[in-house]
Amino acid sequence: MFFFFLDLLALGCINAILVLGLNLEYGYAGILNFTYYTFAAIGAYVTAVTTMGKPPPYLGNESYILQWTLPWPVGLLLGGVAAMILGLIMVFVAVRRLRSDYLAIVSISVGLIVWEIVTNDVHLFNGSNGVFGVPPITGSLPISEAGYTAVIFAVSFACLAFFWWVARRIFRSPFGRVLRAVREDEILAASYGKSVFGAQLWIVLIGSFMAGVAGGLLIDYVSAFNPAGFLPVETFVLLAALIIGGSGNFNGSIIGAFLIIELLLEVSRFVPDFGRPDLVGAVRAILIGVVLIVVLRYRPGGLMPESGIRLYRKKKGEAKQPEPAKEAP
Repeated sequence: MFFFFLDLLALGCINAILVLGLNLEYGYAGILNFTYYTFAAIGAYVTAVTTMGKPPPYLGNESYILQWTLPWPVGLLLGGVAAMILGLIMVFVAVRRLRSDYLAIVSISVGLIVWEIVTNDVHLFNGSNGVFGVPPITGSLPISEAGYTAVIFAVSFACLAFFWWVARRIFRSPFGRVLRAVREDEILAASYGKSVFGAQLWIVLIGSFMAGVAGGLLIDYVSAFNPAGFLPVETFVLLAALIIGGSGNFNGSIIGAFLIIELLLEVSRFVPDFGRPDLVGAVRAILIGVVLIVVLRYRPGGLMPESGIRLYRKKKGEAKQPEPAKEAP
């Protein structure tokens, strides 16, 4: 039981980094990126191929590029940089020219293009089989499975704490106010002399880097990754966690990640399938949909709404209260 909760905490920290990065793009700047998990996949692949070295003979015909043996922290950073490069490409292809629904459609197209390339090019990341046998970050140290999970949890928690601090600083900085102004009205923000494209560029790069690091942590933990792991549905789960937790709130995104991705997704694995293996996945999707509908109906700002919106609504509600009637003289 202790190992189960430790595993939930480790995966929860990794998923919280992903939701926090998505919150920077969508919650802060209003950039609807439906292929955000693809950036995590690129980070996972690059982290693997820069730290695994040559594939051992007992793994069969596994094939992948680079085959470097760099230290795992360097591999994590390179995974984040690779995700940033993909984010830079998407910014110049889509974000600079498209908005709203069209941007979301193009982002899905970018994800599908990456998915097709990774799946069909066997020499890139071993095709549809993916990379596996990623060495643990503890090296050859004799450590138990629970001990390694504790190490991953410690590293992931440290990364989450740092990225939370970054998200908090951005939110309270002039740059964060520019992002929220761009989110609400790009034309109005530009009329005040703010660089709309510059703000969007930087926030996509930061969010992409966070996704790449989270993907690197994930593959260092599970030691394998394949194209089935970054389908569009993975991004939709992250988006649901963000909306339920509170879009635009750096605390709400973390709470949404733990509640939706860990509590609902992981705990639902223990639901009996009654001889139907597809039942658990269906129940899981239904639960997420029901929770999302309920939250949007009764608390549209999420469990922890954006602070500025909450204050605005409070003041607006106070303004609508009728004044007490004056007594007649």
